[in-house]
Amino acid sequence: MRGNYKVNSGTRFRMLSDDQLEELLGGVLHLLEYTGLEVHHEESLEILKKAGAWVDGKRVRIPSYLVRKSLELAPRSFTIFSRDGNSENDIIIGPGRAHFGPGPTCPNFIDIESMDRRPYVKSDVPNVAKMVDALPNIDFCESLGTVDDVHHDLGALYEFAGMFPNTSKPIVAWSYDKDDSAGIHEIAIAEAGGQDAFEKRPNYVHYCEPLSPLISTGEALDKLIFAATNRIPLIFTPCPIAGGTAPVTAAGIITQGAAESWMGLVIAQAIQPGLPFFMGGVFSVMDMSAMILSYGAPELSLMMAGLTDLAHYVGLPLWQTGGCTDSKTFDEQAIIEGSLSVFFSALSGGDMTHDVGYTESAMTGSVFQLCAMDEAIGYSRRITHGIEVTEETLAVKVIDNVGPNGHYLREQHTRDHYKTEYWYPNLCNRRNYEEWEEDGKKTMKDRTVARVHEILATHKPTPIKPETEEVIKKVLAEAEERVKED
Repeated sequence: MRGNYKVNSGTRFRMLSDDQLEELLGGVLHLLEYTGLEVHHEESLEILKKAGAWVDGKRVRIPSYLVRKSLELAPRSFTIFSRDGNSENDIIIGPGRAHFGPGPTCPNFIDIESMDRRPYVKSDVPNVAKMVDALPNIDFCESLGTVDDVHHDLGALYEFAGMFPNTSKPIVAWSYDKDDSAGIHEIAIAEAGGQDAFEKRPNYVHYCEPLSPLISTGEALDKLIFAATNRIPLIFTPCPIAGGTAPVTAAGIITQGAAESWMGLVIAQAIQPGLPFFMGGVFSVMDMSAMILSYGAPELSLMMAGLTDLAHYVGLPLWQTGGCTDSKTFDEQAIIEGSLSVFFSALSGGDMTHDVGYTESAMTGSVFQLCAMDEAIGYSRRITHGIEVTEETLAVKVIDNVGPNGHYLREQHTRDHYKTEYWYPNLCNRRNYEEWEEDGKKTMKDRTVARVHEILATHKPTPIKPETEEVIKKVLAEAEERVKED
């Protein structure tokens, strides 16, 4: 047994040095203490004032000691649980772990049969959830779109109601207001076995957003307070655009975005000390030639890696971004942009990386992109798993036994390790030309489309409890009545 033996347990990189991170931290603390943010929510203003912030109308300035206290209270490590008790699908948040899933809010969707772009509808939700449930490298579920064929205030609630029975993996839920937040939570705790059981084993995370630059809206803070009060793990994540709603420089957008997120952190920890909290966001550039928020830009990966470093430096998990593209169709551009951002997310250790499957600069969701990125994530994970160096893996005795001019196919060592040492693809083709030709000369696109159709035709998610099904019906019926009254 070795003593004082240093081991690199996986392959990771850091974008920024400790000196640079200390400068960034100082910049964020300065913004919060001296510039401040606008808070459009009376209850939040009172919470902040009572906690020790300076409140001047809607402008709030938070002293550094209060920010540091909030950072200390929020846990770095915790678990989000699968709804059916399958521990293989639990998400363990902690250093060196990167998890991946789709995002919400795309108004359009690539039709699974025709592959045409169309509005996202309610019947798409179960298909996305089934894909997430079946794909081995997709760890959590979001809807990959915003439901268009229900009342506009109920889209997020219908999305959760459609996802929950069709995947047992943890869900990241978003909502329009505290009413559908309450409906979503009612469904989740019905399956968990009540509020106490949910608090011990939370099966979803609540997602809400401030606005850039430096504004926290009433709707966002309503949802934050609901989540904190009910002990729901929370994401508070801005979407600043470099050159538009944030400074054009990478360091500038990281500084501003972190300040926007940490406003929510201070409120959440004041309400519920120790509440699991993700900082993060979608940080990318405004392409000045196309005037869009680019989801395929290298700067997205650069900025997100820098933000990840800052989050981990202060002891917070990060809500990352990757697996997305500006391409309008499932093509080589989509694969290149999506795969590179997935690889950067894996290397930087983004705790939960969302928007996998986004295309057309977040305007269109695609399960084909999601399926292809599952392959890219598996590839990336094999690299970040690193190299194990032990007496067994050094294989000195095996090499000595085979000697010069031998081979290793008959060795027990080969049989013991080839399944775990190698990554085996589901979509990439390694056969020789003649075998590929005999199989119909299928392209990566052909194989991806076939796999999507196979999963949707054959995969059976673990069912929810009958009483949860009844709660879903009740929650949706009550929501429909509420919007009629409005």
